[in-house]
Amino acid sequence: MQTWQFNLFGYLVCVVGFYQFFKLAVRNAKNDGAAAALLQLIGAGFGLLMTPLLPIKWPSDSKYWLLLIGACIFYALNDRLQTTVRKHLQVSVVTILNQLSTVLLFTMGILFFKEPFSLNKFIGVLIILAANVLLRYSKGKFEVNKYIGLAVLAILSFVIAITIDIDISKVFNLPIYIMLTLAIPATMIMLVEKIKPTELIAEFTSQDKKYYLLTGAFWALTIFFSLRSFQLGKVTTIVPLQASNVLLNVLVAYFFLGEKKDEVKKILAAILVIVGITLTTL
Repeated sequence: MQTWQFNLFGYLVCVVGFYQFFKLAVRNAKNDGAAAALLQLIGAGFGLLMTPLLPIKWPSDSKYWLLLIGACIFYALNDRLQTTVRKHLQVSVVTILNQLSTVLLFTMGILFFKEPFSLNKFIGVLIILAANVLLRYSKGKFEVNKYIGLAVLAILSFVIAITIDIDISKVFNLPIYIMLTLAIPATMIMLVEKIKPTELIAEFTSQDKKYYLLTGAFWALTIFFSLRSFQLGKVTTIVPLQASNVLLNVLVAYFFLGEKKDEVKKILAAILVIVGITLTTL
């Protein structure tokens, strides 16, 4: 577990499992808010189980806790919206759409962090945008529905959370950090939507119970392996390799979930995304 290669492999396996089982878990959800909170709490529980894997530590400076709470507000918004989005859109579509986060991070880096403009990154961003345009272009028109809009809003919330959250994980025991970034947003969602524990139980006792458990476990493991690979390897190496999950998810969804509509277009869009993300790291 002390090499970025092992953690990258773990990430790719777990992120594919996470995307596929998330769709199965929420496909019959009666209360999207309860489903989101339930998945987060299960993920938080699995995160806590991993605590002994790394040394126990947490920050003494209160600013880190304030930043964590701020980030969790946007994580909560992202996770809540993503639950509805994943319920109504195909896994292959969500996987590709979520890579718009690279576009937004690039834009925010230039506007707010005064990072230098890079032609390679700009071209990479344009390719990612082109992939998403290709994905939504059908029969001579550009197809957009409310779930695409919700997906974009969720991605924006995620990018804001990540921007606030930069380097916070380094001052925590990583599994404890994972637990907090799942449990705190879950609590926020339950408070805002006034979700009762009985509503969580109702979702968990449904026919998709096993998918809730698998999604929660893969969620925690995906975060763990992703952050751990970045801690042990170079960002410019890890990012494009992690991006290969886009193509993997499209292919697995084709066979596992039967998402066979426009499969050639989806594969081409996934490849374009990988190329675009690779360019942004050069």
